[in-house]
Amino acid sequence: MKTFLTVLAAITSLSACTLMGVHAKCALCPSIKGGQLWSTQCVANHNSACLYKRTDESLVYCYYNMDGAMSGGSHGWCPQTTQTDAGCFCNYP
Repeated sequence: MKTFLTVLAAITSLSACTLMGVHAKCALCPSIKGGQLWSTQCVANHNSACLYKRTDESLVYCYYNMDGAMSGGSHGWCPQTTQTDAGCFCNYP
C-alpha cells in the first residue's frame, strides 16, 4: 500500500510539474556504497523518494524532504542528509 501511494503521489506530482513547468528546491538522491540507484521520484511538497537495489538484491527506499534531510519511512541504511538543488524538475532519471 505504501508503495502504491508513493507511486500515485509521484505520478500526480509529475503531471502537475509537467503542466506548470515547476522548478523547485529538492533533494538529490545520494550515491550509496553497496547500492545502485534504481529510480528517483519527485513526490508531494518537493520531497524525493529514492529507490536503491543493494548488493544482496534487496530494495531500499530513502525519502528526503526539500532541505535534504531524511524523512520518515526511510530504511536505516539511508544517509541522514543529502545535497539539494534549486533547479529541480519533477522527473525520472
